[in-house]
Amino acid sequence: MLKYPIALLLVSSLWALSACSRGETPEHAAEGEPGRAHAQGDDAALDHVRAGVHALTQPEPSVEYVAAEMEGVIMARTKSQALMHYDGYRATLTTPGNRVTQIKFDLIEAKPAIKQLTGLFGEPEEVRKGMLYEYVSAATGATIVILAEPVSMPADEGSLVRRIIIEGARKR
Repeated sequence: MLKYPIALLLVSSLWALSACSRGETPEHAAEGEPGRAHAQGDDAALDHVRAGVHALTQPEPSVEYVAAEMEGVIMARTKSQALMHYDGYRATLTTPGNRVTQIKFDLIEAKPAIKQLTGLFGEPEEVRKGMLYEYVSAATGATIVILAEPVSMPADEGSLVRRIIIEGARKR
């Protein structure tokens, strides 16, 4: 009778140890840096970001035009904003009147990496809030800026992005 309690204690101890070792996430185990968010990145939002950039390069982009380009449905609208929701993230259009001046992606689950955005828009400039990309449309000549705010700073190419803000460049 004494063998069973010891066996039970041994099995439960092994089970507890294996559960603890599985609790270590890859982002913490990879480089030993707790709190850093590094991963491959998710492609889910990138097509809509690219479509949003393209739509803002057009002269006087309307809410309906931008929503159609981004293959989204306006879920809510006020005089100054329109909200579109996708699986894993949402996009907010800033709309004075019916013209879209800014698109903000809040990336909840579908977080791309800085490396993926660099592949789309070229080398960024590091700024206080994150990485700043500049895109010039060959067709219209319009200049668009894209701010990628990483999950944590300082950012590198493996950092995940929590927010992307797209808007026309200010005239100098």
